[in-house]
Amino acid sequence: MDWLERLIKNIGRFLNVMAGMALVAMTAITCMDVMLRAFGHPILGTYEIVGLLGALLNSLALPQTTRQRGHVSVEVVVSRFPSKIRKWVYALTYFLGMFLFSSIAYAGWKYGSELRLGHEVSMTLQIPIYPFVYAIAFSAVMVSLVLFNELLNTFKNRF
Repeated sequence: MDWLERLIKNIGRFLNVMAGMALVAMTAITCMDVMLRAFGHPILGTYEIVGLLGALLNSLALPQTTRQRGHVSVEVVVSRFPSKIRKWVYALTYFLGMFLFSSIAYAGWKYGSELRLGHEVSMTLQIPIYPFVYAIAFSAVMVSLVLFNELLNTFKNRF
């Protein structure tokens, strides 16, 4: 395993742990809110907190899921191609994915900077929004790196 694969694996695992922590926090906050609501004391901003944590959960789990090929893929047609054509189809797919997630990362970083400079905060709890957008952008960078590594592996014949 080369240095890029180790780096991607370690950062992906860390982001996955952070996504798990977001899931636990979402569950805990929702449960506490439901219980306290029964006594007439709901938690202020629960919907806001769960929404922000949900954005983190989805984005932070993406690099590890991509690395483990955990997404649904339909290869009915591609699996019937000869191996050389299949390799080029995978390479094109990885390249287009890299382009997409690099664009998402760039747009996310730019938007996060605008939110930071504009001091944008959530409506109820006044939580700054930009760290969440930066986290999504960083996750998109990591997905791009995973796809780049997969592209390299395609040409090394390591599916």
